[in-house]
Amino acid sequence: MRADVVIIGSGISGLTAGALLAKHGKKVVILEKSRYPGGSIRQFTRKRHAFDVGFHYTGCLGEGEVLNFLWKHCGVLQSLDIIPSDPAGYDHFEDGASGRVIRGYFSYEKLAEELEREFPRELQGIRKYLKTVQENCQDVPFYKPHLPLLPFLRGYKENAQSLSSFLKSITDDRLLRAVLEAPGFLYGVPTADASLEVHSLVAHGYYSGAYKVAGGGQSVVDSFANALDKYGATLTLNAEVTSVLVNNGMTAGVQLASGEEITCQQVIYTGHPSQSLDLLPPQGFRPAYKTRVKNLRPSLSMFAVFAESEKRVDCADGILNYYLFPKEGAILPQQSQLAPHQRTMLMTSGAPAVPQKGLHGQGNDVILLSTGYWQDIEQFAGKNSPPRGPEYTEWKRAIAEKMIHRAEEKWGDICGTLNPLATASPLTFRDELSAPSGCTYGAMHCLGQFNPDVRTRLPGFYLSGQSTLMTGVVGASVAGLVSAGEILGLEDLWRSVQL
Repeated sequence: MRADVVIIGSGISGLTAGALLAKHGKKVVILEKSRYPGGSIRQFTRKRHAFDVGFHYTGCLGEGEVLNFLWKHCGVLQSLDIIPSDPAGYDHFEDGASGRVIRGYFSYEKLAEELEREFPRELQGIRKYLKTVQENCQDVPFYKPHLPLLPFLRGYKENAQSLSSFLKSITDDRLLRAVLEAPGFLYGVPTADASLEVHSLVAHGYYSGAYKVAGGGQSVVDSFANALDKYGATLTLNAEVTSVLVNNGMTAGVQLASGEEITCQQVIYTGHPSQSLDLLPPQGFRPAYKTRVKNLRPSLSMFAVFAESEKRVDCADGILNYYLFPKEGAILPQQSQLAPHQRTMLMTSGAPAVPQKGLHGQGNDVILLSTGYWQDIEQFAGKNSPPRGPEYTEWKRAIAEKMIHRAEEKWGDICGTLNPLATASPLTFRDELSAPSGCTYGAMHCLGQFNPDVRTRLPGFYLSGQSTLMTGVVGASVAGLVSAGEILGLEDLWRSVQL
């Protein structure tokens, strides 16, 4: 079989790159080793309840914003029902020690009013923080579409500043710092390791508006699948790539576990960069590059409980997410001695429903999330997966039970009792999503770590996904745009998607 471009992985990066390349005339084959497309943004079902794994809400879907015009150009937005958060919508941040609640509005103006009202002695620090976040995004083309891409892509990793040091310089208030650190949950980096610049990239989108999609991530996956079919691209499931073929120092194709070979001149790999090395011949990259990629620190993981709630929880109206901070210590530490249920925990509801036979989708699909570390799970990591035996099952069940107890204790008036239908640990994320150490946002975008660029030294071989540029649905989709742009022409494609 022959193709122009083979894309390894059908997460949002692969789907975006595939749609763009196919629409612009390339013969595209997307290979997904799982039974289902979509990676972390697809849904799964339990007892007629649909749950999102990695797509709960996003920014940048407003008119004129990057995800809006990018998905429109891909032929995807037109079939999605985009639901903006309530104009007065916010995230509910509760301090575990005092019970004090701060509203994290999806609006710079409303957020500033809330913080200045709640922390009247911290006006200077609050204003400096919000101004700095906005200033750091003034030259970012994904927020300022009239700007060219190349100057940003070639220089945005330089001169990183410590987020922790910056926050300590503007305020001593523990709760205020926690609220300002909270966007860190959207890119999975401990505050001590985070850069102010990456934090600003994520926080700016968060402070500029939040959006849900009816039907959740599955609607996005299905819309991309339809667009790919329309443009003549091929999406193949149960297709594991075992090697990238190289001929005369250039990319020449891929080989599958089935033995089939697909010849092509360009390959885009969308998984964790460290795993790409196993597919390439030893001489494909220099030893220093391979060492750097192998040693990329993974972003944080999660514990998750997917539950049926007694009461309807509508997180598309008013409060989008409920956060409960720990009673003491940092909300995003490098390591935690606290049990998972004692760490920062989040409760959110399922996606707004679309007519879909056999699924409830009536607002009683609730997800609990707590920060996870690989050290939590190391005792079970060497065992065959899955199943791993009763010891692991009981360990995971006990964590879920404690998370549910804490959620019912704090939010029982909102959700009622919770009936767990599925649970996940860092080991689950590792095995189900091929994520090293169960990382939920790819390789960390953190101080002292230089993540690889989309373009590699092997002609015709490109990287994409959350590890390369930015995290989340926006970051991964934009990474797909950039990897497609390396093939089609970055600035030409950037102008084209805005038409």
